[in-house]
Amino acid sequence: MVPARALRAAARQALLRRAPQAFAAPGWRLGRSALDGQQRPCARSMVRQRWYSAAAAPRIAKAKAPQCPTCGAEFQTETAAAPGYLNAQKWRQVNQANLAKGLLPVAGAHAPGGAEIPALAGGGARRGAASADGVLLSDEEFMSAVSGIEDPALRAVAAGEMTYSDAMGQGAEPETEAGPETEAEPAPRVDAEPFDVLAAARVRRRAEQGRDRIVCQRCHTLKNHSRVERPWREDVVSDPRALRFLRFKPTALVVVVCDVFDIPGSLIPRLGEVISDRHPVVLVANKADLLPRDYHKERTLMWFRRFAQGLGVNVRSMHLVSALKNLGTRELAADIAARRRAGQDVYMVGRANVGKSELINALLRISIGGSAHRVLASHVPGTTMGLYGIPVRRFVKALVPAEGAPAQDRQASLYDTPGIFGSKSVVWHLTNEELGMAVCHKRVVPFTFILGLGQSVLLGGLGRIDLVEGPPRVYVTVFSGIRPHFTRAARADELVRRMEAGERTILQPPVGDSERLKRFPRQALALEHTFEGLHPRHATLDVVFGGIGWVAVAGRFPSAKIRVHSPLGAGVCVRPPMMPFEFKRLSPHMSAQRKTPK
Repeated sequence: MVPARALRAAARQALLRRAPQAFAAPGWRLGRSALDGQQRPCARSMVRQRWYSAAAAPRIAKAKAPQCPTCGAEFQTETAAAPGYLNAQKWRQVNQANLAKGLLPVAGAHAPGGAEIPALAGGGARRGAASADGVLLSDEEFMSAVSGIEDPALRAVAAGEMTYSDAMGQGAEPETEAGPETEAEPAPRVDAEPFDVLAAARVRRRAEQGRDRIVCQRCHTLKNHSRVERPWREDVVSDPRALRFLRFKPTALVVVVCDVFDIPGSLIPRLGEVISDRHPVVLVANKADLLPRDYHKERTLMWFRRFAQGLGVNVRSMHLVSALKNLGTRELAADIAARRRAGQDVYMVGRANVGKSELINALLRISIGGSAHRVLASHVPGTTMGLYGIPVRRFVKALVPAEGAPAQDRQASLYDTPGIFGSKSVVWHLTNEELGMAVCHKRVVPFTFILGLGQSVLLGGLGRIDLVEGPPRVYVTVFSGIRPHFTRAARADELVRRMEAGERTILQPPVGDSERLKRFPRQALALEHTFEGLHPRHATLDVVFGGIGWVAVAGRFPSAKIRVHSPLGAGVCVRPPMMPFEFKRLSPHMSAQRKTPK
């Protein structure tokens, strides 16, 4: 009787002989189903084994397009407004940089062929093409060689003022005027081989120094003009299952980033069921610079810890930081460096627009020579479009010792992942212009008002709170970048009706013409909440509008009832007060910055 192991080995060899290219994809291997000619994925093989065919390996390398170094989107040449778009000139520069780094060229719509500079493929970018020393030309040697070029066009290309194809199109053959009786002498031909070597040396030198960062058109527009060409909702990811790949990364260190100004809206519920609960997690509450100046850090961390229990992850430590202002980033970097093992990858995960990319830039700012690898960060959700990794060895002095990374960290990286946008957030319905008005960009100044019975407080057209039952008045403190508007409930109904009819009112955002206001989602009842006031000067609860801020309610009374409205009735919740002692230091007189109860 033939053993089953021998049968499986014979079937494996037969299938490999019949179709070896079918098993070139990573993460696949033959199991017991190989006897009937089927393939199946194996979790253990996806982690420990990668089966490649020798003939298919170059084809796989060519199929993977290079990524934008600031947003992680794969470069493409088809749609100009989509992420990753490059024009013909930039696409050629990407291929030249890949050849300088030893990578294969990527065929695209603009450049289906190979290298533009032949010396790149032939190795002439190094001093002595036939030698094997592999020493790059120094800056002095390169500038000396460039200054010796007689042709102005070739000298301009070597200096970076003209592309190689333009110089070759002009040629090194100047036009000469011939007389009627004399025959024009042929112009002396300039040998192009030395110039090929110099131009290739320049490209390779820039690649080695990290100066070849070519960004896509969307990143260039977003960085320089703070806008995107198409609605940002078309580029965001809203399904948390996009992070399921972390289940197959058993050695990863996960840094979960959230927005302390939007809790619990910036937390992904039951995150441990998506990425697995075995990963060590460092929980980071970002954007602490938006909180009032007199906030208590330790009390805020204790308040934040109760919401972290709903994540279902293995939280090892918690930090309250401001990536934009570099507050707490050194302590966070020291904690990550202490918990990370040699060769371990780090993944930044979280909701969209919580500041993951800015946190990576903050770690690069406190590193030695890491600023050249910074990623794009903006207020537009979905700025990061793909999984993009920065080698850990670039974080010298921040994540690795100042003397350099160990040998195990040569392949380790810190990855920026696309943000998972919550479709229930209030900002989901906003345009690019309205997003800049609604999202808070600077330190919030709390305003405390008296809200009477039968009155309303409105945050533009994005939120509304009505006091329908209870005491004659309660105290409300607004934490938002949108200026609040207090009025009677009947007047609030009239303003909302006029806005929905397309008439421009004081309720902004939304902004735009009458058609935009008519298309904006109508306000609907989000919740009705009855509660008891516990203290005249301490907040009892927070009414949160996801993405734009919250309103704290205080006062001593047996019972009160509020009604909360929002677009389509989404993005609203009630939580324990984040800053319950906001009334503690108020003076009895009026201030220029806040209205205080007497």
